[in-house]
Amino acid sequence: MLNGFRVITSGVVLGAILLSGCNNSSEPDVAQQENSPVMNENPDSNTGETQNAEVIKKGFDDVIQSIKGLESEISTEADSGKIQEMGKEISSTWDSIEKQVENEYPDWYERIEKNLYPLIGESGNPDKDLEKIKRLSEATKEDLQLFLEEVK
Repeated sequence: MLNGFRVITSGVVLGAILLSGCNNSSEPDVAQQENSPVMNENPDSNTGETQNAEVIKKGFDDVIQSIKGLESEISTEADSGKIQEMGKEISSTWDSIEKQVENEYPDWYERIEKNLYPLIGESGNPDKDLEKIKRLSEATKEDLQLFLEEVK
């Protein structure tokens, strides 16, 4: 008798689960269609990749502008505090796109960081080597611009 009760209970529970999945509406659920990745997917469109590339390009432009600002500061007054501040700005700007670059362009990421991190480090150094900063900023800018030309 107990086994019969379990079978009947299991059947009722299973039936309830199956029926709860049924939709009694003859029209498709509009909200579900709008959220469905299959319904909105366009195989000819790479909007996600395009948007990421645009974000990265914008970030690179911002980093280049920050480096140009640093170079300008070096060639005029060479104020140690201002140079350090500009180095922090470069670092912050790079940080905003760093993970995307690392994930999508690992070779470029390595290449850029070979000069970028020493540049940031030297700009924060109390005894700044201005010639070294100039060399590193030129090399970093060149790498960033080459990246932008290649990824167009």
